[in-house]
Amino acid sequence: MAEDAGEKTEQPTGHKLNQARERGQVPKSMEISAAIVLLVSCGALFLLGPMGWDRLVAVYRHFSVEADAFSGSQGDLMALGVYAIKEIITITLPFALIILVASVLVNVYQLGGFMVVTENLAPKLEKLNFITGFGRFFTIRTVVECLKSIFKMCIIFLIGYLVIEDHLDDFVLMADMAPLAIALMVLSISLEIFLKTCILLLILAAIDYGYQRWQFMEDMKMTKQEVKDEYKQIEGDPIVRNRIRQAQREASKKRQLNDVPKADVVITNPTHYAIALLYDKEKAPAPIVLAKGVDFLAERIKDIAREHKVPIVENKPLAQALYRSVEVGEIIPEEFYKAVAAVLSYVYKAKGRRKRV
Repeated sequence: MAEDAGEKTEQPTGHKLNQARERGQVPKSMEISAAIVLLVSCGALFLLGPMGWDRLVAVYRHFSVEADAFSGSQGDLMALGVYAIKEIITITLPFALIILVASVLVNVYQLGGFMVVTENLAPKLEKLNFITGFGRFFTIRTVVECLKSIFKMCIIFLIGYLVIEDHLDDFVLMADMAPLAIALMVLSISLEIFLKTCILLLILAAIDYGYQRWQFMEDMKMTKQEVKDEYKQIEGDPIVRNRIRQAQREASKKRQLNDVPKADVVITNPTHYAIALLYDKEKAPAPIVLAKGVDFLAERIKDIAREHKVPIVENKPLAQALYRSVEVGEIIPEEFYKAVAAVLSYVYKAKGRRKRV
């Protein structure tokens, strides 16, 4: 059965993928971004946690010392507020910066580099349509995303339950522990839950990224007609290209034929090849090919040469070699100097003038 012309069976071309990237359409997994940011946050908490704890202890001691001298005046309240804000910023700012940098880097990496998509910034009135907007909530993709979120929550609760179950004996001992020891134990258990959750989410995110990439390539697939249309758009219509090339060839032939009267000599095969040469030592150190042709074009070159009394010299090997080796407008290669010099000397002698070759 013939393949449906509208069926998207072809892999997307590089041009279509580049256009999609310019519009901000790339295979991107929000899961992998969230997992990596959580993992970085866990590492930041592990590295900066002791420093933050020391700052919190210092704040607690500061308030304990200043409690007796606190009068409740506006000046004391202002000083207390400034101190509290300063300490909060000092404790949280390093964590916030690390998380911000990690979030930016992981998203830039998934996008394949930093980009600004102005198309997405432009307001679109269709997005304000309640009916179409409501319909977007009930697509297969949104259902899949919802199920993924529910699954993640179940995983997080399961990990928390298993970790807490392993530490039930430690919770029993809390009654006999000092407040600081209790806080440190709770922090340790929380970090364990956090780290295990991050690792599992990172594994799930890697799977999700593979799925998102597969889904993206499926969405980007093209029909055979789309591939043909894109090729025509980029390369141009083959019929038009052929016409352009034909016009270029005709223009080149016309230029060559117009330059034949300037030639010093036309070397022929005698019937199949014709090469018109000009030697002007003020313009070039060696003879230049003004025109060349085979068969019909060669006959035209010879006709114009006869019409303008340009000497025609028959030299079959030299004519064939020059035709194969030199393009129009180029200087003849050094290996032809001797043979061409002999031809030009013969021509100049026949004309009764001398010219150094």
